[in-house]
Amino acid sequence: MWKNLNKILHDKNDYHLDPSLKNDVEISDELLQATLRIQKNLILRKIKYFFQYDKLFFLRLFAKYFLRLLILIIGIGTVAYILLLTFGIDINLKKIPKANYSEFPIYIESAGDEKIDSINVASYKKLYGRDIKYFLFFPKDSSKDYKMWKEKLSGIESNGVYDARREGSQYWGKYQMGESARKSINLHTITWEKWKNNPELQEAALRLWIDFLYQELKDDIRKFDGLFLNGWSITESGIIAMAHNVGFTPLREFLYSNGKKVPKDGSGKDATRFLILGN
Repeated sequence: MWKNLNKILHDKNDYHLDPSLKNDVEISDELLQATLRIQKNLILRKIKYFFQYDKLFFLRLFAKYFLRLLILIIGIGTVAYILLLTFGIDINLKKIPKANYSEFPIYIESAGDEKIDSINVASYKKLYGRDIKYFLFFPKDSSKDYKMWKEKLSGIESNGVYDARREGSQYWGKYQMGESARKSINLHTITWEKWKNNPELQEAALRLWIDFLYQELKDDIRKFDGLFLNGWSITESGIIAMAHNVGFTPLREFLYSNGKKVPKDGSGKDATRFLILGN
């Protein structure tokens, strides 16, 4: 900005009416010229330095401008995809397989007093396909909330006991949070003794863990929330509960297989039992 202002304020008479200003301008111009000469010399010395001591710098520089050129030629979307794959970042571009709804029932949530008639059924057949064998209508459970969700979760995991832990197990407490989960929310340095005797800590940890799971799964939730896969109602809270139980990879295998690849938890039971915690 100052350089541009100096150009605009240039006076062809060299400020002859103000000797002090003229002197300062001449000093400034001389300093500027000296700086340019020094910069020119430094650039040559810098190039010599990188050739002698840091040849990888030029490789990085070349790669930087080469990638810019690629972006202009190929398009930013394609280049971004290649870069993400190159650096091992998992981007899921899979399309949700088209479900064959004739293989399992369609569950329709109703207000409880909804009249089920041939018109409603016909509209659902138009939406899902005319080869559907049957629908199951179920009432919405307005009593479900976070408190009920976490109590049902703890009922499956530990029968609601804060000091629940099998001998030597890495899964601790009321919600059976494993070492990886505790590390994900920066609570991995806490000892078992402190964990088991601190219900407030376990409740707070669950909230942090749920938030972490949601951030990791929000794209998957956006794709599958509200769908029915192989007869299972898929909801945001059900997805989070299942991920808590078996982790991200088995959960995604279940979702992207239309519910056909059912993972099992550490006890050998189907992890789909955690989906009923949804809604």
